[in-house]
Amino acid sequence: MNSEIKTCDEPESPVKSRRFPWLCAECGKREVVPSVTSYTARIKHDGRLHTVEVPELEIPTCRSCGERVFTNWTEEQIYGALRVQLRLLTPQQIREAVQALGMRQKEVAERLGIAEETLSRWIHGTVIQSRAMDNLLRAYFASPALRLVLLGPEQDPAFGATVTI
Repeated sequence: MNSEIKTCDEPESPVKSRRFPWLCAECGKREVVPSVTSYTARIKHDGRLHTVEVPELEIPTCRSCGERVFTNWTEEQIYGALRVQLRLLTPQQIREAVQALGMRQKEVAERLGIAEETLSRWIHGTVIQSRAMDNLLRAYFASPALRLVLLGPEQDPAFGATVTI
């Protein structure tokens, strides 16, 4: 069912961004139109293969040969479904949490021990954070006490070195 992925640089739903019909790269006919279909994707994330069901995937499809055109919008829908299935924070939730703290992305990244670019990629949805990093983000956003001790380079080197019960 899953065909080879062909991408276009469409930032949002292709229905809003480019007039149809499109020329089909497979059969050469101008028959690619918006369609909605059920879709199953197999995605490797965090070292595991996940099967993700997208019940109503918006995807341009050729009326003549059935070829599907995977756009950025199509991929966003699929990876959004993966985030939901894995119960990971969405880019919007991460962005809003950083803003609610009143901190710059650079400062949050330093305190978490990650590159600022990594946090930016999570916020823009270009990369999905691992379960471990999602847990750290949730704990950091939810716990003022944790924010007080996770200080990046200024952190107490003894913090967490011994287990306290």
